[in-house]
Amino acid sequence: MESTIHYEYSDGSANRYIITKDSIQYIPVKPEQSSTGFYSGGEPTHEKITSEQFNTLQRLFEEAMSKSEIHIEDRMKTSGLIVKIKPDETKSVILKPGVSEIATIETTLKQLLKR
Repeated sequence: MESTIHYEYSDGSANRYIITKDSIQYIPVKPEQSSTGFYSGGEPTHEKITSEQFNTLQRLFEEAMSKSEIHIEDRMKTSGLIVKIKPDETKSVILKPGVSEIATIETTLKQLLKR
């Protein structure tokens, strides 16, 4: 069942986004969790999305996950982390810092969260 798939995305500052078929949840880094002790990702947010918006995000995530040339082995600052979660399988990839896919994904997420 495709509807049971959801995604988690972590940006280069480790702010997390949880994307389900009908919502996006933003879980920001708090200063006490940041490497500097000062960075804050802002306020948590939760927004409803349409199936069309979910499909757009799913396409962006799947395209980025399919391009092995933009993947790296170890997480580092400014990289992006995509986790695809299905009932029977979890798959994750780390995107190289600076690739256009990161910018596209993050711009789309922020637009949907009205941030």
